[in-house]
Amino acid sequence: MAEEIIPEKKEEEKPISAPEAAAPESAAPEAAAPEAAPTEERRWYVLQTLTGNEVLVKASIERSVKQFAIENKVFSVLVPEEDIVEIKEGKRVEKKKKMFPGYVFVEMILDETSWHAIKQTPGVAKFIGNKTRPIPVTDREMQRVLKQLGVREERIDVFFEKGEAIRIISGPFRGYTGSVEEINTQKSKIKALVNIFGRDTPMEIDFEQAEKIT
Repeated sequence: MAEEIIPEKKEEEKPISAPEAAAPESAAPEAAAPEAAPTEERRWYVLQTLTGNEVLVKASIERSVKQFAIENKVFSVLVPEEDIVEIKEGKRVEKKKKMFPGYVFVEMILDETSWHAIKQTPGVAKFIGNKTRPIPVTDREMQRVLKQLGVREERIDVFFEKGEAIRIISGPFRGYTGSVEEINTQKSKIKALVNIFGRDTPMEIDFEQAEKIT
């Protein structure tokens, strides 16, 4: 009698999960090199760091560039800042303010060597991009950032609000009081109703000529 041949049962194939479903973003391997093939093109990339540590991270990156001898691959490290003028008690206080808190811009040629050198720099959290590779800033966006830095326009933080009481602290009407009607940040002026000889008189006043009445 011929032996009955029973075909082997094939194991049931399991569907392959999408990469996004395999693990949450936080579990993505940090040490993996970028998928992008090495390129000789200089592009701007954005690094994330802790807010307030931008300047320290910039200095650390510059040291890493020298340490790994990649001056031919990393060209500029930038922490965009703008000049701010605060009016406090009638006095102008100048200071610098980060335009993009928590971020550092790097102009570089991205390859495995430069990627690892920057990624391992103390203070650098990650490159901005997707899970597998950094994504460069578009030329249009970077031109806008660089243009802002080139113009270096002075911006004033306004502490006045419409309707609040103010006192004039300099100029011919020093000592008079009034209330804010309009605020013009472009001209750094406020329009106020100032009580002069018992009448409310509209008047334009520079920010530094007035103070709040508290």
